[in-house]
Amino acid sequence: MVRPTRTEKWLRPALLAAAVLGIAYSSPFPFFWDTIQLGSKHAHHYYHTGFAQLLLPDDIDSGHPPFFGMYLAVAWMLFGKSLAVSHWAMLPFVLGIVGLLFPVGRHFAGDWGWVFPLLALALPPLSAQMVLVSPDVVLAFGFLLGLFGVLYQKDWALALGALLLAAVSTRGMMTVVILFLFELYLRFSMLNRAANKPMTYLYSVLKTLPPYLPSGLLALAFLLYHYLEKGWIGYHAGSEWAPSFARVGLGGLLKNGLVLGWRLADYGMVFSWVALGLVIWRKPTTFRHPKVQSTLWLAGICLVLLTPTFLLYSGLQQHRYLLPLLLAALLLAFTAIAQSSWNRIWKDRLFALLFTGLLTGHFWVYPDHIAQSWDTTLAHLPYYRLKEQMIGYLDEQGIPLETVGTAFPETGPQYYKDLSGRASGFAPKDLSKQRYILYSNVMNDFSDGELERLREEWTLQKELRSGGVKVQLYRKP
Repeated sequence: MVRPTRTEKWLRPALLAAAVLGIAYSSPFPFFWDTIQLGSKHAHHYYHTGFAQLLLPDDIDSGHPPFFGMYLAVAWMLFGKSLAVSHWAMLPFVLGIVGLLFPVGRHFAGDWGWVFPLLALALPPLSAQMVLVSPDVVLAFGFLLGLFGVLYQKDWALALGALLLAAVSTRGMMTVVILFLFELYLRFSMLNRAANKPMTYLYSVLKTLPPYLPSGLLALAFLLYHYLEKGWIGYHAGSEWAPSFARVGLGGLLKNGLVLGWRLADYGMVFSWVALGLVIWRKPTTFRHPKVQSTLWLAGICLVLLTPTFLLYSGLQQHRYLLPLLLAALLLAFTAIAQSSWNRIWKDRLFALLFTGLLTGHFWVYPDHIAQSWDTTLAHLPYYRLKEQMIGYLDEQGIPLETVGTAFPETGPQYYKDLSGRASGFAPKDLSKQRYILYSNVMNDFSDGELERLREEWTLQKELRSGGVKVQLYRKP
């Protein structure tokens, strides 16, 4: 086992302290994007019903195991229902992510291992989720904990990580399969080098299984119970997210393939592929290194298992759905640079390029007509203040929130977002009936035609801007 370097010994506590400060900074932030349902609404249900039943009502049941909402409800019961408690409840997982990035990086790159935490924490889809009350933070922690268990042969870590993954979402269940197949690859590659017989492979598979059994049993029990109780898994025809599960044809498949390529290069990830391309071009023998081959297999397994739903369905193209794949791809680029035969100066330059490129991803804001995943970039942070100011303006003008039309993520009662107890909230937009429309570029559900109508036929009554975010109130003339 490679021991921590002097750099790692001071960098790790510094990043852990920065993580605590990050939680403190984000503690007033309301629930945002999908966390409104997957965090707040789920937790509210269990909090107010006293855990009377395991399964959620159909209107908020998205088919995932509900244990994240349960965890949040327990935190509210113990410490009070507030945004601060909600954010601080994420602290164990945030600290766990930061702590685990170091041994994972050290395993693949030795003395260069301390660079990987810097790169991973600069990755917008990870760092942006870490300021939210999000189940994907638990998923990222479970993935890294399981990966740590595989790499360092710590069955307790692997079993706990897999159990968390199975408890947080159906994507988490699939991530357990990724860890299992990756461990089989590592075991089989060792057996191949030793020229073992086929029966040894079977024994190796059986020996790999025990840490995965608790998570497998949990996943099977939940899915079976859910199906027996409700008759569906994942979604049902009456759910508001059912359109996202509409199957696409050949044209849609090709389009989703292009979107997948975009997602894998978006928010600074393109610099990972540039760095990887430079290694392939200048130092192709690097890919014979066993550590590089391992990360290539990990990224490949993630790609094969996580992308079918992305490609086959119409509305499952969010960046956070690919978080394990993005981390694995970043790990591949990092390992290739570290294990290349370049001298230290060139490695420093490549790592600096990659780190800087990832940081720039937080400033990538697309034009209004292009949808983007605002929950996977810190560019969304000004929105909380702008939204609060706009609501204050509406209150001053005596304009009830229910008379203002808008789109996801701002429809519905405010208390699900800010826990303020305010039952009023914005209504779903209808430009033919409503006098006021609230628009922000963090909303992807305004069509191009609706945006053109607002700008050409309506009056802009109030506009607030900060960074790359804008919030606009339109009034019908």
